[in-house]
Amino acid sequence: METIYVDTLLCVNMFIDYIILYGVRRILRINSKAIRLLPASILASLCTLGVFLPFYSKVFSILYRILTGAFIVFAAFGRTSAKNYLIRLITYIGVSISFSGIVVLIWLIFKPDGVVIWNDAVYFDISPVMLIVCTLTAFVSLCIYEKLKAKHHPKVRIHKVTVYFDNTQCCFSSMVDTGCNLKEPFSGLPVIIAEKELIGTDDIRSDRLRLVPYKTLSGEGMLKAFRPEKTLIDGKEVKGGCYIGVSDGRLTNEIKSLMGADITEGL
Repeated sequence: METIYVDTLLCVNMFIDYIILYGVRRILRINSKAIRLLPASILASLCTLGVFLPFYSKVFSILYRILTGAFIVFAAFGRTSAKNYLIRLITYIGVSISFSGIVVLIWLIFKPDGVVIWNDAVYFDISPVMLIVCTLTAFVSLCIYEKLKAKHHPKVRIHKVTVYFDNTQCCFSSMVDTGCNLKEPFSGLPVIIAEKELIGTDDIRSDRLRLVPYKTLSGEGMLKAFRPEKTLIDGKEVKGGCYIGVSDGRLTNEIKSLMGADITEGL
């Protein structure tokens, strides 16, 4: 019987799960920090030890994969709506099963030495040095790929914004603009600019309104803005709050709302 070393098993599966989570992030275009995938992949590798439970079976493996997958997806991508969370979970499980299927197929056809499949766990008997080299190579390759893609194909980031104020709720899509760094001058809070039609009301209380100075290539002016009771971006509350700047005119092209890149940090 092939000897399985727990440290190698954990390291190999951490590497594999990082790639799987990265794939889910790319497939669904999830706007999250890549660094969050590392602790999630560590959690996923620890969950691999469950395959050695004496009562592990096919039925239990299905429940175990769904339950652990739910924790892993939350750790990797954070909170979101129930619908989005379910889509992420299904995608994660689907990618995991696809990877396992490919490995099993290769193992059945070629019977490579050093590859062991125990229940749902995949084990590669490789040296720690080779594992480190493979991990670093994959990480550097992903970083280079991201930078090259960002350079040649600038990423357009669209977020769903939900605003609550005066017993009113309105939802709209807003595009991240790195050149949009508008702040409310007294509080220093960021301002999300939205066309007046997106807010859907002219009855914003006067005591809520602030005048925010702005400067563009076409000139300068003052923008009416108010601070909502609560603002959600992709279902996550903006910590510390923000202001909504109501534009009477139209923004560029089909874009009806703009936000700065800094407002999504830490969500």
